[in-house]
Amino acid sequence: MIRRVDAPGLFPPPRYSHASIVRAGTSLAFLGGSVPLDGDGRLVGPGDPVRQAEQVLANLDAQLRSAGTDMANVVSTDVYVVTADPAVLTAVWTVVEASGLAVGPHSSTLIGVNCLGYQGQLVEITATAAVPGVTLRRAVAADADAAAEVWLRSFDAALPTVVRPRTDDDVRRYFHDVVVPLRETWVAEADGGEGVVGVMVLKERELSQLYLSPAHRGRGIGDRFVALAKERSPEGLTLWTFQVNEPAHRFYERHGFVAVERTDGRGNEEREPDVRYEWRP
Repeated sequence: MIRRVDAPGLFPPPRYSHASIVRAGTSLAFLGGSVPLDGDGRLVGPGDPVRQAEQVLANLDAQLRSAGTDMANVVSTDVYVVTADPAVLTAVWTVVEASGLAVGPHSSTLIGVNCLGYQGQLVEITATAAVPGVTLRRAVAADADAAAEVWLRSFDAALPTVVRPRTDDDVRRYFHDVVVPLRETWVAEADGGEGVVGVMVLKERELSQLYLSPAHRGRGIGDRFVALAKERSPEGLTLWTFQVNEPAHRFYERHGFVAVERTDGRGNEEREPDVRYEWRP
């Protein structure tokens, strides 16, 4: 999707590329400048360009993920620093080099400027990134292994305190023998050789499973799965999730689901307190 190029005969760039070539048809995200403010709008690191650069990169990562991409897919950046001192520029660039932006590496321009938009702001980064395509499709038999691995990684990352009654091999067999062949199972398949990164299972009006690879959360894939589930069951949906899984509660409530029942977990394999959600059109 992205090809990085360094021009022969030019001085080798330090941890960035001379050019980034994006294949035609690839979606691009053009990000507004990332600034060193926290979630409440407070300036982080007054007077400290290095600390501000760290906050800017953290905010940039959040912006990228909300657009369905990440640092490794950044094509180009402009890094603005309020300074005329090369040593300060170098210090900020060292922070950029240590970030995920160096994975590509992307193409970049480092610029010293007189001022930026916010009072006390010393650093800002603008970016353009390729957005890897993710296709939602019905699962086939060949997807069983990959779908099971997504389930295992996602469960362990999201629910570290919940004890699974089934071994990893049990889960893999269940996906082979039941989930893929007997349920309405959908997978999210990412471009670029990443393969299956999400799985959703429907059983009549129940959204029985929705799991994403931890690295692909926050990219809008779950939103697309829920929209698909509503299309497949326009009269309404129900689902269960564990009470400890508060991020899942917030996610489903954002999509119009309402908690209608709580239990002590006696009805599930894990014996973990759970909650039933419903969505009605």
